[in-house]
Amino acid sequence: MFRILKIATVLAVPVLMAACAHPITLKSDLDKISAVQTSQKIDKSVGYYIDPASLNAEVTTPGGGGDKVKYSPYQDIEPGFYKVLSNVFKDVNRLKSPQEKELITKYDISLIFTPIILTNSSSPSPLTWPPTKFTTELTCKVTDKNGQLIVEKKVVGDGAAEFDEFKRDHSLSARRSTEDLLQKLQKVLLETPELRK
Repeated sequence: MFRILKIATVLAVPVLMAACAHPITLKSDLDKISAVQTSQKIDKSVGYYIDPASLNAEVTTPGGGGDKVKYSPYQDIEPGFYKVLSNVFKDVNRLKSPQEKELITKYDISLIFTPIILTNSSSPSPLTWPPTKFTTELTCKVTDKNGQLIVEKKVVGDGAAEFDEFKRDHSLSARRSTEDLLQKLQKVLLETPELRK
């Protein structure tokens, strides 16, 4: 009987290990988001809104070795999102609601940005859990101060890292994905004519 229990325990350990969700971060190096020349900036005050449920959400996606990774995409990406908006526009404010009229009036906010973030990750490795590939998709809905849709833009960031790179930084592919996403987002916003009207 003892032997059967011992075997069952040994078999259960890999199953439990395979079910692990390891914490990583999507936070990127903000210095890698290039500055914008003053002549390119859009002379508007804007706001952005992230609902509390999204801001506090923890997401789990696949890693390697049958394991998974967990992270908070909105919390991790928000500082970079704010920096991109600050680079592109004259002034940026975070809103507590998309209809926060007092702040919208006080700062003469003309555009409101609402980001929607989707993520995915993967790794073919049977031995290591950090993801070798990471994808971050951000759809940015832009409305005027009355809630009327102005434009909607989607950008996708891709990040990759191999074992020799991520053995000291398990979040490397995720952070590279965020950096790629934010650089693309900045370029798209600068090139969107609807935001300059």
